[in-house]
Amino acid sequence: MKMVKSLLLGTTAGLVAVAGAQAADMPVKAAPVQYVKICSLYGDGFYYIPGTDICLKVGGYVRGEYAYPPGNSLANFGFASPSSNRDRLDGQDFTMRTRAYAWFDSRQQTEYGTLRSYLQIGINYDSPQNTATNFNANRAFIQFAGFTVGTAQSFYDFYSSPASSFWGPNASDTGDPGWKVFAYTAQYGNGFSATFSLEEPRQFSTATNIAGVINTNLGNLAIGSNSPDADRAKVRFPDIVQNWRVDQAWGSAQLMIAAHDVSGGYYAANNITAGTFAGLGTCTSPVAGFLGAGAGTVTGSEICGHPADKLGWALGGGSRFNLKDGDYFQWQVNYTQGAVRYAAFTAPGAFSPAQFSGQNLGYGFFSDGVFSNATGEVQLTTAWGINAAYDHLWTPQLRTSIYGSYLRVEYGNNANLAICNAQTTPNIGVSPFATPSAVAGTIAFTPVQVAQGACNNNFNWWQAGSRTQYNFTPWFYVGFDVIYQKLETASNSATVTYTATTAKPTAFYQIQNQDNYGLRIRVHRDIVP
Repeated sequence: MKMVKSLLLGTTAGLVAVAGAQAADMPVKAAPVQYVKICSLYGDGFYYIPGTDICLKVGGYVRGEYAYPPGNSLANFGFASPSSNRDRLDGQDFTMRTRAYAWFDSRQQTEYGTLRSYLQIGINYDSPQNTATNFNANRAFIQFAGFTVGTAQSFYDFYSSPASSFWGPNASDTGDPGWKVFAYTAQYGNGFSATFSLEEPRQFSTATNIAGVINTNLGNLAIGSNSPDADRAKVRFPDIVQNWRVDQAWGSAQLMIAAHDVSGGYYAANNITAGTFAGLGTCTSPVAGFLGAGAGTVTGSEICGHPADKLGWALGGGSRFNLKDGDYFQWQVNYTQGAVRYAAFTAPGAFSPAQFSGQNLGYGFFSDGVFSNATGEVQLTTAWGINAAYDHLWTPQLRTSIYGSYLRVEYGNNANLAICNAQTTPNIGVSPFATPSAVAGTIAFTPVQVAQGACNNNFNWWQAGSRTQYNFTPWFYVGFDVIYQKLETASNSATVTYTATTAKPTAFYQIQNQDNYGLRIRVHRDIVP
């Protein structure tokens, strides 16, 4: 028995010795490594990229929206053609939108201050008309030593439409699509700053390069859309913007000015008669296009000379007041001559307002300037507008805003007469009605109507609405926005002849003020705040 006990104890001792030797040979467990190091220099959500002193924050969101009646898209609603025809064929009455963006904010300390680069990319597409995804980057800029370079937001802007509304009421705000800038900001301390910025010109369409300058000797103008008039000077220099701003605990305020090129191209040349030399090398007369005859062309127009260069401008101011318990009030006013997109950015970039309602219609033309052989120089279009919004928190999760905008577009006497002459056609026999214009989608007046002042292209467009949203979490909300719009039409009470372009027939129509309503529902979730 003693022998067995000795054997067991010996074996146990041997195993312990071996185990101890093996334990001595094993490496010591390393301390935990922090692979993602928090960067607290720029607020929550930043972390250091391993092996560098660069801090990065990544975020994004997904959004679904549903609207009735939005027009052709959620960007162009209500008075946008062809939905504004109000028939069974044209446009659409219901739209669904999907939007998803991801953004990357990178910052680094240098001897010249913070070096920042920011990128926001994503998709945005509407249905049923627009079924293709629209991939874009609406932010892509670098900030360094006071400079901002790339696609950011115009430094003219102050009033923020998205802060108070799901819709885009008429405002100078370029925030949604972004805008190309090369800017320098000087900081004076205590929240005061000033920015000088060279910016992408606010033409009417960057895709088709429509500058918003109309040569009425080229013929009648289709209502409900921007004129495809290409008789404008090419882009020769950027818009010039200057602002002065203060940001403090009570809120913020800003004054701003902008300069914009509104130069025309050439006076119109005569069309060449096919198979002949008729019209070759000749220029239109001051009455070209009047009574629907002799409208000119830009083809071969270099020999006809051009109007003197013209500079448009804009002046604006606004403020925001931070009120009790998270409420705020914001407003901005703009006055422009030859720079209408500084008073209303979105709509003139896509359409001019128009709407049919039975046998009546309303319309207005957006432009920066008008010229012809008769006017000589470019006549600047005046536009002024105001935006205001009040946002109230009922609870920390529930908020409601009330917002409104007013826009006035005015043409001088010479510019108005030039447009009206282009819209004039002969009477139908001895009747008081005008012959239909040869240009589809246009309206026509008689010479007597023009002489009596029935053709007047000044118009007003105002909007009022309210948005309510509930935040289930700080990063997930559901809300709705209702809007009412009123178009106080150009040429109110006149009877005109409309020339068909789609289902809306060629017929006589009474010009009257128009209104419409819209409802927009949004479901929004931030992927990362």
